[in-house]
Amino acid sequence: MAIDKIQSESINLGDNFAFTGTVSGAGGVNTPMVMARPSANQSISSSSYTTVVFNTEVIDTASAFASNAFTVPSGQAGKYFIGTSIIASTGADNSLQRLQIRNGSTEIASSNYYAVGTADNIQSVQTIIDLSVGDVITVIYFSYQNAAVIRGHSEYNNGSQIHICKLIS
Repeated sequence: MAIDKIQSESINLGDNFAFTGTVSGAGGVNTPMVMARPSANQSISSSSYTTVVFNTEVIDTASAFASNAFTVPSGQAGKYFIGTSIIASTGADNSLQRLQIRNGSTEIASSNYYAVGTADNIQSVQTIIDLSVGDVITVIYFSYQNAAVIRGHSEYNNGSQIHICKLIS
C-alpha cells in the first residue's frame, strides 16, 4: 500500500518502514569535518598561553584547517561539535594545567587538570557551539607552575588530537 493512501493518524511511528523511493528532508551532510594531531612533541613555557599545533591532518574535508586553526568556510555557518584531547607531561609534581578551545580570543570551553606526580596526563574538552563564517577555532594550553610538553602522535598513537564536525546548519 502506498504511503499517500494512509491517513497520518493511522501511522505508528514505532513501526519499521521499508522505502523503495527517495526520502528527503532527513539527515544532513556533516561537513566540514576535521581530525588533526601533532606530529612531534611541542614545548609549552610556564605561565604562558600557547596555541597547540596540530600539523598532521588526517581528515580535512573543506581544507579549512591549517596547522593550528580551523576557519569556518563560506556557506558553512551552523552548529559544530569540537573536541580535543591532549597528552602532556609537566615533569613536576603538583602542577595545574588548563586546556581551552577558543573562537578568536574568546574561550568557549575549557578544562583544568591538577597533575599529581610526574607521569604524562590526559586532558580533554568538548563542546557544541554555533559558529559563523570566518570564525577561527584554536586550542590553547596553559601550564601554571611548570613548563610542559604536549606529546606528539609519534609517541602516542591517537593521543593528542582535535576533532571538528558540522552537525547542522
